[in-house]
Amino acid sequence: MADAANSEADSARVPASRGLPAHLYPMSFIERLELRLAEDPPRQKGQRTRERLKIACARLLERSGFHNLRAGDVSAEAGLAEGSFYLYFKDKRDITGIVLGEFRDLFFGLQLGPADRGTGSAFESIRMSNRVWIAYARANSGLLRCLYQFADEDKLFGAEMQQQNMRWHLKVMRSNQRRAGPGAGNGLGDQETLLLVYLLGGMMDDLARRLIVYPDPELIGVVDGMGATDETLADVASLIWLRILQPGVEPPGSLADSAGAIAALLFPPG
Repeated sequence: MADAANSEADSARVPASRGLPAHLYPMSFIERLELRLAEDPPRQKGQRTRERLKIACARLLERSGFHNLRAGDVSAEAGLAEGSFYLYFKDKRDITGIVLGEFRDLFFGLQLGPADRGTGSAFESIRMSNRVWIAYARANSGLLRCLYQFADEDKLFGAEMQQQNMRWHLKVMRSNQRRAGPGAGNGLGDQETLLLVYLLGGMMDDLARRLIVYPDPELIGVVDGMGATDETLADVASLIWLRILQPGVEPPGSLADSAGAIAALLFPPG
């Protein structure tokens, strides 16, 4: 009953994915794998079977997590004999690392794209990146949980994720520096600005963890009590990013709900 109630609450919340560019869809990693196999299947049967096993693994990771994964369950989910699994993968760690590696790479690709090529204002660029993050977490909450779990289990995988995370933070910092006009930036050097980007990124990570990946009923109660949508949350977070990274830039005046009141607090007139 609790799961059903949570599902209804999630469906009632206005998703951050609404109105995002078409190339970001489908947000679900599993749907992307299924679409790729359907529209551009490998020529060799063995490669098609391997893709089916990867899709089955992704479904099970999303539903049940890494610790409960079994090779036989992957084969069954794919509609294959149990022995088929070992023709393509050594064990559950092998297939999990491959599937979650693709999932991780797709996420960083989606994040870097909108943040780097936005042609609108600094606020619009930041908001797009934050909306993508929240929407991607909503569409892949189980896989994100597994990503955190597997990064702890596999040190090499965790190190690779940290390196990608560093590249993303560096790219955000450089994008911010390009966008900052005279008097708009924070006047800090690269290392200080990079530290701020890490701290702001940590804020978004923690928001997704506590709101979606490992739901915190107290936080969800606050958000629901405000009537805040995912779009509102992305707006509020983006206002904080803007205030810290580009304090000389004014936010748009058309923010709705709580975001407008918080903008007035962060950017007082005069």
